[in-house]
Amino acid sequence: VRDAFQLDDDDHYAKSTLICLENTHNMLGGIALSSSYIDAIGELAHDEWKEHGMKVHIDGARIFNAAVSQNIPPSVLCAGADSVSICLSKGLGTPMGSILVGETEFIRLARRARKRLGG
Repeated sequence: VRDAFQLDDDDHYAKSTLICLENTHNMLGGIALSSSYIDAIGELAHDEWKEHGMKVHIDGARIFNAAVSQNIPPSVLCAGADSVSICLSKGLGTPMGSILVGETEFIRLARRARKRLGG
């Protein structure tokens, strides 16, 4: 993660402002990321890169599967994140729907973006 971090001092690269984690991780064969790994990424973003406004988002489409596989509550897996998206149809088998979780201002901006895109 450190190797991919970019400041806003090179026009060839976008400034790093968001770390996105997927839990469970599809490209790793569906492995569940541990809470210690997620917490370490959260500490890196919120402590070491705090002055750069770094945030952490978890694509938690299957966060409940990850929680069950580790026998811990989903809240523990998400503690180091600023926002989490949860797909209700993937891990829980509902017909449709997703949930976005975050601070009030983040949700307000997400709703606004959704409206701009016609949703």
